[in-house]
Amino acid sequence: MTQIATDKRPRLQKLQNTLKIKVIVKMANKVMEEILDKKDLNITELNHLIYAAAMVITEEINGTAEYKTETKPPPWVRCIQGSINNIRKELSVLVEIKRDKRKYRP
Repeated sequence: MTQIATDKRPRLQKLQNTLKIKVIVKMANKVMEEILDKKDLNITELNHLIYAAAMVITEEINGTAEYKTETKPPPWVRCIQGSINNIRKELSVLVEIKRDKRKYRP
């Protein structure tokens, strides 16, 4: 059995507290109880088991267990990125002017 290092695991999405989730969690708890009755796990193995159960529950609810890290940057960052892109455009125009040795006419 391969185990992902604790610090290398993908984060799971936070789930809303709904009836569907409560039913699935209750079922998962019953299954985990049966597993734990038959095995003597150390704390690391128990941690991996709990994470695996959480991943399965998340996949069951959302269809995926990957945490979405892509968020929009704040407005001030987008503004700076826009300014940088404008400067790049102007620099490329200047490079073309210098390369072609002709005057720039807007």
